[in-house]
Amino acid sequence: MAVKQKPARYSRARKPSRKVSHSRNARGSANPWLAAGAALAGAAVIAAFIQMQRTEQKLAINEDTLCPVAGPVAISAVLIDATDTLDPVQVASVRQLVERQIRDAAPGTLFAFGVVAEDPAERGATRALCKPRAGTDVSQITQNVTAVQKRYDERFLGPVREILATLGTAGEANSSPIMESLQSILTGTPEFLSFEGPKQVVLISDLLQHSEAMSFYRGEDWQSFSSSAAFGRMSENLRGADVTIYQISRPPLARIQDPAVVEDFWARYLDRQGARPPELIRVGDL
Repeated sequence: MAVKQKPARYSRARKPSRKVSHSRNARGSANPWLAAGAALAGAAVIAAFIQMQRTEQKLAINEDTLCPVAGPVAISAVLIDATDTLDPVQVASVRQLVERQIRDAAPGTLFAFGVVAEDPAERGATRALCKPRAGTDVSQITQNVTAVQKRYDERFLGPVREILATLGTAGEANSSPIMESLQSILTGTPEFLSFEGPKQVVLISDLLQHSEAMSFYRGEDWQSFSSSAAFGRMSENLRGADVTIYQISRPPLARIQDPAVVEDFWARYLDRQGARPPELIRVGDL
């Protein structure tokens, strides 16, 4: 008997399931937003580096004067009245005040120092140096921080402290030509008269002018000075300048009949010179 064979079954081929991917590219290409962000970050780093290089070039200095090659950013003329000796308390106070002004000044500020002296040859700017950048002012990436700080300490701050050390070593002088010494330091400070940027005068003195031109010890005041022949010699060398006065308290002030005359004189004198109203800080020993 013939065996009846069952017809072969043909299974229908199953189509592979299609998985939906949230990626724009099944092969995992980078997210365009991330790529754009990385490009922007790279551009910012490059721009910052370029700006840093430009800043370094702008602040390049003259090794002799420590001033920026493009010139000082500000000028400060410091006149020290060395015609009488200060006591130790006053010396310490003045040093701290002057060093604070130096610390607060911008790098590139030219500091010129001079003294009130009887001998005209000893007047004028005895030293003029720009404040260079200290180690904290530079980038560790582009600068040798140790070398920068050493230059600041040895070539700038050291000489300044040597000058301030003379405050307590002066002798008793026969005259105190403050006005004359002030004009000498202004004309002896490089660029002071023609400088159009910020400029300042720091006067450390008891303010007791005593010279042939004018003397408080002879009972003179602004009125008598303004009517004298010496008045015509006045300049206007302080136009636009800021003035800070550290007024030293000294026993000879008792010889002045009216101490208010001293302040009145200097207020009028500085105004006539073209300066802004001065800041007066009294330095005593009590």
